[in-house]
Amino acid sequence: MFARDSYDARRASADQVRVPLRFEYHLHMSSALPNLAPSNPASLNCARRTALITGASHRVGRAISLELAGAGFDLVLTYRSRADECGETARLAMEAGQAAGFAISASTHALDLSDTRAAEEFARARAAVCGTAGGGGGGTATAIDVLVHNASEYRANTFGATSAGDLEVAHRVEVVSPFLMTQALREPLSRSMLSGGASVIFFSDTYALGRARAGFTPYMVAKAAVETLARQLAVELAPKVRVHCIAPGVILWPDDFPSAAKDAILARTPLARTGTAEDAARLVRFLALEASFATGETIRIDGGRALR
Repeated sequence: MFARDSYDARRASADQVRVPLRFEYHLHMSSALPNLAPSNPASLNCARRTALITGASHRVGRAISLELAGAGFDLVLTYRSRADECGETARLAMEAGQAAGFAISASTHALDLSDTRAAEEFARARAAVCGTAGGGGGGTATAIDVLVHNASEYRANTFGATSAGDLEVAHRVEVVSPFLMTQALREPLSRSMLSGGASVIFFSDTYALGRARAGFTPYMVAKAAVETLARQLAVELAPKVRVHCIAPGVILWPDDFPSAAKDAILARTPLARTGTAEDAARLVRFLALEASFATGETIRIDGGRALR
């Protein structure tokens, strides 16, 4: 519910929209540290692994980036407006990779998912990069092993004052752009050598799965659609790509969330606490690397909130 990296409804400037691949940072670990894979290559099935994570500038997106960096993934990170914070995520991810014995790379890119054309162009450009790896005509095509649709449009909307635009923006960010990006990246995803194949991981919301919440209709309706989208893509992309959906409850409180409201929510949560960004990140890693015979399922991470 509160885990998502929020977009506001404002569109990026025209120059950003027309150049969706605008490069901000590209970082690579010093060559003094070799790119270390586990001693048993079969446990990795590939020399390098790549994860693309949207909404990676802070909160859960940053935690996912660090978790996958620690597993040896090169990272392609996107942000809407927090360029400096996303650059910091890249730096921290490199440190996490180094601590785990991996020399990873991390690049950051501006991307506004409310612009579906920009999102699709970005994904097609990434697919082209994967398809021409090595340069020239003799390069070996590379894969995208994990695609995490983390970015979100979390905002309150007063019933009676909600517009068609509010609903449309939420669906563009949560459903349409992620669908178009996944579709455009299907070839590099299908080339993953991970055990069980590549993973596409969506984030829904425990409140969108049969528990209504007043004041957030565009967000909740879009998040409910995310679960259906994950099931559909699990069928469309099988057998080479697995698709998962995570439905968080209270992971991180929004800024200025009232203390009384926090207490009321925690009182209805069996584990009587919030989760952490790291809890969500570890689940992403598990689904990508361990859940090789799971696809199309939605997993709640809400401290049992759905039980009450």
